[in-house]
Amino acid sequence: MKDQVFSGRDVEEALAAASQALGVPREGLHYIVLDAGATSGRGLTAQPARVAVLMDRTAPPPPAPPAAGPRAEKDPRAGVRAVVRAIAEAAGVEVAAEIEEAPDTLTVRIEGKDVAFFLDDDADVLEGLDHLLQRMYQRALEPRRLVVTCEGHRVERDEGLRQTAQELAEAVRRDGVPRTTRALNSYERRVVHVTLAAEPGIRTYSVGEEGNRRVTVAPREAGGEPGEPAGGG
Repeated sequence: MKDQVFSGRDVEEALAAASQALGVPREGLHYIVLDAGATSGRGLTAQPARVAVLMDRTAPPPPAPPAAGPRAEKDPRAGVRAVVRAIAEAAGVEVAAEIEEAPDTLTVRIEGKDVAFFLDDDADVLEGLDHLLQRMYQRALEPRRLVVTCEGHRVERDEGLRQTAQELAEAVRRDGVPRTTRALNSYERRVVHVTLAAEPGIRTYSVGEEGNRRVTVAPREAGGEPGEPAGGG
């Protein structure tokens, strides 16, 4: 079934419309935000929000295989390409996913003449795609990491994360008060852990539930819950 695009005054209204039209609970929808929408100065909607609902992910799961037989995992490479292709078709843009494999990573590189679609508004669409693919395929790829990037965006974002991590470490050394980052995906958390692994007097650990995981930067001698060691998820 072809993926569908729904619109509303904001993202939540677009999702509500999708839920009603498809007969799928809001929490059961797998989607990506194509446009977050914008309002005029008087509070009137100047541009509607749009979401693309990935129809193949809202379908009921197939019956489980017999207990005696092996359970086949869906190929993450084919799945990633299919997701990107579905988003491109729904948004009417020309992009594709190129996959590069290494011993410790599988990198999804978005390429094509319309890559700017993923980089508008501080790369919100690219970040949404990253989050979606992490939730769908990271577990199947473990222990390798899934990295989603687009024309140097990852390099710039990594450098920003490293700078933020070092600034947090300096602040912690000044007053001894732990600091916690914003919510980060597994790849971003690893960047912070690795950046601060050799910082004197500093330790890092991840906290929070999946989907809202953060990194705490704390004095090495601080007590309390140890969380995950530096380099953890």
